Amino acid sequence: MSYCTAQLRSNNQMARLLVGRAGSQTSRPAYAVAEDDRIIRYGDIFSAAQRWEESLAAHRVAPGHRVALLADDPLTFIASYISLLSAGVTVLPLNPQAAPAQLESHIEMLGADLLATERPGSLDVRIPEWVAATEGAVPAQAPIASPRVAGAGSSPAVLLTSSGTTGAPKVVPLDLGQMFHVAGQVVRHHRLSARDRAYSPLPLFHVNAQVMGVIGTMVAGSTLVVDRRFHRTAFWQRMDDWRITWCNTVPAIVAILAREDAPPEHVSARLRFARSASAPLPVPVLRRFEERTGISVLETYGMSEAAGQITANPLDPTLRRPGSVGLPVGTHLRVVDADGQLCQAGEVGSVEISGPAVIDRYLVPGTVEGSRPACTDGEWLVTGDVGYRDDAGFVFLTARADDVINRSGEKVYPREVEEVLLAHTGVTDAAVVGQDDPVFGQCPVAYVVAGPGVEPALLAEQLQEYCLARLERSKRPARLLVVDDLPKGPTGKVSKRILMTEGPGAVRTLAGARAS
Repeated sequence: MSYCTAQLRSNNQMARLLVGRAGSQTSRPAYAVAEDDRIIRYGDIFSAAQRWEESLAAHRVAPGHRVALLADDPLTFIASYISLLSAGVTVLPLNPQAAPAQLESHIEMLGADLLATERPGSLDVRIPEWVAATEGAVPAQAPIASPRVAGAGSSPAVLLTSSGTTGAPKVVPLDLGQMFHVAGQVVRHHRLSARDRAYSPLPLFHVNAQVMGVIGTMVAGSTLVVDRRFHRTAFWQRMDDWRITWCNTVPAIVAILAREDAPPEHVSARLRFARSASAPLPVPVLRRFEERTGISVLETYGMSEAAGQITANPLDPTLRRPGSVGLPVGTHLRVVDADGQLCQAGEVGSVEISGPAVIDRYLVPGTVEGSRPACTDGEWLVTGDVGYRDDAGFVFLTARADDVINRSGEKVYPREVEEVLLAHTGVTDAAVVGQDDPVFGQCPVAYVVAGPGVEPALLAEQLQEYCLARLERSKRPARLLVVDDLPKGPTGKVSKRILMTEGPGAVRTLAGARAS
């Protein structure tokens, strides 16, 4: 046994699992890229980890060092990500679509010691540059900083950034125990096994793709097929070619597929469910998708601060509740009022969480303290979401805390208005935000995207009458704009902050109407 293999066996959870998978499933496909049919097997992942281990040791990189990971190729990212976790260093996953200036700022803010990348010389960064691939790491000659903390167990495994409700960047430290806790809960709840083949077009720098995708696949011993991005016209062909048994999606993808041609029956019969995360899934979109495709949607809820998943609907489709993000899975959840008292069933309040996967601190780069508490009362993390639980404990989200619209003292929850708009057959997407009003303080303003062949001006007129019949006066949009698209982030979530701050200037308006 080599020194490297001995290190892999003794380091941590990821290393032990990797050794076990490589020993029992060496030739089994672990990860694949759908667009070009490339496959990396469990044995290949183990070999990559060995090469990484040798290179890190030779260049005095120790647990506690921070390695920024920038990889355009999905298999390079996955093999390097697993290898770095196995070696005990802290991984800083970067968005390969970000502009060079953004990447440099991100790397500096997170305090990276090294940059592992496929792009030598493409960034002007003030840190040693690495060229990383599944064939190993080739470091440039540069000094290595001392680890920030002593001991492999005391440093985070991953640093992620979360914008939160204020827009100020938050650095979220996750350790392997938190990520493995959630991955294990997902595997058990979803009943994943070696027989499963998952498909995910979600960005790999995001917590969902890392924990539910990369780590969850290894825990289950299954296979994950990834894509660099979502392909609308090729989606069902991907499902067929790779014999996919479940797919990891977001509401934006579900909405698009709900308007496309139905998949072949043998494809929908093989798919156990389509998992939806990242944002609440409007009920009209869920129903349209299930009716069109014959595939049930498993709606979930999570955030980076909880290593990805907080709640999920039951696996049995007959027990799911449309409009709900489900029941807590391995995490405690409560809904409280403004005084911190527990809300009754059906009463809207602040959603808070606690449990083994929930962080207890944020890192604050550039400060003497270096971190700040993430939880109130030392236990509960305020998610920034507003919602309620029903009599059976199912969780329903109504808004982000800073998205709630205060119209003359009456609270308007955007999701309620969006659900009405999306139920109209001419609407394919919708977002409702609050904008300042000299009389009422705030009023709801709606942005909608028209379906193919729908005339924007006519749709704006129709929606006025539609809302008049279905919404009470305080909830009707004071202004309704038909736009060509909505601003969205990398996971397809609508950026309401852009709509609130920039208003109509953030989108191209096709038609508009004001409340009569």
